[in-house]
Amino acid sequence: MELLEVNNLVYENLFNQLSFQVDQGKFITISGSNNCGKTTLIRILSGQIEVDNSIKLLGMLKEEYPQNLWKEITGTIIPQDNPTFLFQTIEDELNYMIHLFIKTEEEKQETYKEIIKKYKLTKFQKKNPNEVPEFIKIKLLLAEKMLGSPQILFLDDICQGLEEKEQKEIINLLRSLQLETKIAIIMTTGNLNIALESDYLLIIEDKQILLEGEPLTIIEKDNVLNKLGLDLPFMVDLSVKLRDYNVVDKIELDMDRMVDTIWK
Repeated sequence: MELLEVNNLVYENLFNQLSFQVDQGKFITISGSNNCGKTTLIRILSGQIEVDNSIKLLGMLKEEYPQNLWKEITGTIIPQDNPTFLFQTIEDELNYMIHLFIKTEEEKQETYKEIIKKYKLTKFQKKNPNEVPEFIKIKLLLAEKMLGSPQILFLDDICQGLEEKEQKEIINLLRSLQLETKIAIIMTTGNLNIALESDYLLIIEDKQILLEGEPLTIIEKDNVLNKLGLDLPFMVDLSVKLRDYNVVDKIELDMDRMVDTIWK
């Protein structure tokens, strides 16, 4: 079912009749060259930047929604805005947020335990959330956003600056949330390794969608992506080069399988 529709979006010198759709429960990544407007697009979708007659959610134009209702059914994380937390410990921060959404004491306690386990925050419960590593802040922000049971998450490059292991944990967490709740996710990224983990990839260039489709199909277009300054994932780049020499006949993302194929 179509959840979000962006139709002929025009905004300053960044977008000219930009259009795409997002189905319920899908994980969409948006990439492109630097300054193509990825963060601005997230701000527009989340309502931080107002536009007219371009964005529909569940078939209704954004401007027809009361502002508080739009915030209830969407969640947004933009790390570069340096969001601050209200309390001195992650435990207090979470308990306050849980209190806003859950009524009974028993449910509150159970929800707290579930969040600490799911988001792997056990060792950080007594830490100041404003002083923990960025990786922990991102997980805490995700936990807080999900408490409101949004139908769609807008995430701006939340894996930027994280170590590869941390990036994988964030992506696995998002996939888990997607599976459990059927939430739709729109995430910008300049990292095509991350884009490979999504359901659908959009490449923005020259104010419009340049490429769109299944991530692996798009990422195979190495000549286009290299011109945009986007680095191919190592295994994709290797596969493309070996395919040009007829060593392999398809893209292989697993190193062990690649080695087996070459040795055969």
